[in-house]
Amino acid sequence: MKNKILFFIAFIICGYGAVFSQNTILNDFETDSPSVVAKNDAKFTIVKNPSLTKNNSIILNDFEPNSPNVVARSGASILNAPNPNSSEQNNTANCIRVGRTTNNWFELIAFPVANEAIIPANTIKYITMAVNYPAEPDIAIRIDGEDENSNGSATVAIRPINKYTNFGNWQTLTFKINGGQNGAQIKAIVIFPDAGFENSPIKKILNNTDSFGYIDEIKLNDTDSEETTYKDYLTNVKLELVKNWPANRTINLVFHGHSVPSGYNQTPIVNTLNSYPHQVLQKLSAKYPTAVINTIKTSIGGENSIQGARRFDEDVLVYKPDVLFIDYSLNDRSQGLEATYAAWDEMIKKAVAKGIKVILLTPSPFRDVDMLSTTTELYQHTEQVKRLATENGVALVDSYEQFKKAVLAGNNVNNYLSSFNHPNAAGHTLISNEIIKFF
Repeated sequence: MKNKILFFIAFIICGYGAVFSQNTILNDFETDSPSVVAKNDAKFTIVKNPSLTKNNSIILNDFEPNSPNVVARSGASILNAPNPNSSEQNNTANCIRVGRTTNNWFELIAFPVANEAIIPANTIKYITMAVNYPAEPDIAIRIDGEDENSNGSATVAIRPINKYTNFGNWQTLTFKINGGQNGAQIKAIVIFPDAGFENSPIKKILNNTDSFGYIDEIKLNDTDSEETTYKDYLTNVKLELVKNWPANRTINLVFHGHSVPSGYNQTPIVNTLNSYPHQVLQKLSAKYPTAVINTIKTSIGGENSIQGARRFDEDVLVYKPDVLFIDYSLNDRSQGLEATYAAWDEMIKKAVAKGIKVILLTPSPFRDVDMLSTTTELYQHTEQVKRLATENGVALVDSYEQFKKAVLAGNNVNNYLSSFNHPNAAGHTLISNEIIKFF
């Protein structure tokens, strides 16, 4: 009998939210809605709809009706416009179109923010922003203004931790926000949409006639929106992979590094078919059955990144990669951080200058090295690869993190190794599964 009563109460509460054929809303549980009572020990609470947020994100402005008003100052021009390129990356109806009428770097747009945009003390959060520009812009934001009519501090310029590379398409930029010792409340967002100092090439790219930028879906997030980064980074490559003959072309995936991508098992034995480049080929072939995909290894067993950089032009760029993977950290430990940083940075910049999508890999394990320690050379090179990815605006496959998670789950890291420094099939699978997320 008790179960029947509870079911009846639940039915009544849910029923209030129903919309009948005459479109009469009985209760939507918003302000001024009919009050709800609970009987026979039933309990309820009116809460925010969890489907309106993702990954604990708060929408600061999506430029749809009833969104915060946007103002433009110092020569910026704005227009609330339809989405110019609705896609998987951003399929909302409206966005804001931004142009410029002067040559001021400080042209800006701004809007007020609701009270719930709070960064607690000693906490990192992230503001994400969907952008669609004709070239790489230099976008900066300020969050310390009192309202949409203030400029914020002249000494503050927060730039995204990733670069815009998907020209003419939507891509999410992520801004790291630090609450500091006292915490912060964001009362307004000030955006400099075309500063023109830190983009490549360095210049202002907008005008008010035929070169506009589009901005949308500005959110405050608890995380750095890793899922969005995975989804966005290879948009153009994925568009090529779904094409059918005769419109398709060969896609070149190039794997540059040492013995791990080369497929070494127990030296001198090479197990090509279990290596992560081959696993990636298998998975992509299943996902994109009409695609012609080449996986090309330019990796050499025993090599470090300094040696790999010396032959980069003639051995790697010659293949015109659509996507380039770099994996050298295991062998870089003997070469130190400074020299290997320079080698990686040189290779990345050469590839990016040619429009190649670059994905860096942190190292796989070395037998008996503590994966949980933050003092090992392996950890230091892992952090350096992360830094290189952020500074150059390229993507990252954090292999080290996947093996660390396996250890934290109670697994012995040696279960993923075929020798002291080479993954076995299970280890390569951890890596390939992370790579596939980009596709």
